[in-house]
Amino acid sequence: MRTYADTKSSRIGVCLLVDTVGHDAGTEHQVLVTARELDKSRFNVHVCCLEPSPQLRALADRCRIAVFPVKSINSWEGLNEADQFRQYLRRNRIQIVHAYMNKTAIFAVLSCFISDWIVITSRLNTGYWYTPALRAVFSLLDHATTRIVANSEQAKRIAVQNEHLPPDKVDVIYQGVDMSVFRQGLGDPAACEQLGIPRKSPVVGIVANLRPVKDIPLFLRAASLVAREVPDACFLIVGHGEQLPELQRLAAELGLQDQAFFTGGKGRVMDYLSRMSIGCLTSQSEGFSNAILEYMAAGLPVVAVDVGGNGEAIVDGKTGYLVAERTPEKLAEPMIRLLTHEAERKNMGQRSFTRCLEHFELHRTIKDLENYYSFLCSHSAGGKETVMRGAHAGPTEAWTGHARERLPDHFSGVAA
Repeated sequence: MRTYADTKSSRIGVCLLVDTVGHDAGTEHQVLVTARELDKSRFNVHVCCLEPSPQLRALADRCRIAVFPVKSINSWEGLNEADQFRQYLRRNRIQIVHAYMNKTAIFAVLSCFISDWIVITSRLNTGYWYTPALRAVFSLLDHATTRIVANSEQAKRIAVQNEHLPPDKVDVIYQGVDMSVFRQGLGDPAACEQLGIPRKSPVVGIVANLRPVKDIPLFLRAASLVAREVPDACFLIVGHGEQLPELQRLAAELGLQDQAFFTGGKGRVMDYLSRMSIGCLTSQSEGFSNAILEYMAAGLPVVAVDVGGNGEAIVDGKTGYLVAERTPEKLAEPMIRLLTHEAERKNMGQRSFTRCLEHFELHRTIKDLENYYSFLCSHSAGGKETVMRGAHAGPTEAWTGHARERLPDHFSGVAA
């Protein structure tokens, strides 16, 4: 098996492995952006999926793509595709396989078992989907995984706790936001007028797929309380999903039929952000929210339930408010305060933008990932086991120090 030192090319071969990039969701978007933005002079980038999609085909001019169609990994078909994947890695001199989802994590580890490939799996949320069976599977796979990447310190803590991982095997790398797309001053506020939102009404918005884990009903119930105190406020739900009809019914039941507006997945998110006064998030579970980063980039103060990595993006009381109690009353309080204190809202939004620019701008976070890949390859000369052992063996201790220098200021004291 080839290692980085064995290859003739000076570029590092990286395979980003994901079930699909065909869905409009955070992880799929993250893989697409990473594939486009990784420095092609340093990395030979491949994106491999378990199913085809137009979005994958559109990447063909930016990197190499391949499909390994697997419905069930635990089948002859799955074993055959795993063998095909191994041949693909050898043929293209891949050194790093980075799997982003559960199914592809299993596929990657089984494909690369007893090899010199560096295999990275991801933990991108706080494990609300964990079942005893899945915990058992991951505990077995973790022994054959080189490194594990979490997108927040909280996601790392949950993974360590649930999977009984040594903390020094899990590295934290934040995702970023493309501030050429999401940025204060961009967007067309008139898009909201087309939905029927009055030009002068303050708008409180939430960007999320309409599914149970995002808990949009909590947002609507809080909105009904805000409307009593700020009668001209409007509430914008940006996203689509299976819950749309029931959420529309709930809004009507709460008396918000003239104040709650649903985009149904239509239009550009930045256009809606440019019209918002506050960005909200009510999820039951988050790793590190793309929506929060987009709010910050758009210069919005953020009101979010304190779950997952939300507290690593938001500085409570400075760039937004973290709500500890999942009740409509507690969520409504900071919304009302910001809507009735214009100077505070604007100052908080500006601090939110500055924080995003300094810590979570896409090119900064991509650079962190590039350095991480290079770091692991440069220490693979001692063999895969050296990298797997983590800080006890030395190399990742240096990486941990580097990464901690890049943590947001208020979070730099968190233990690894």
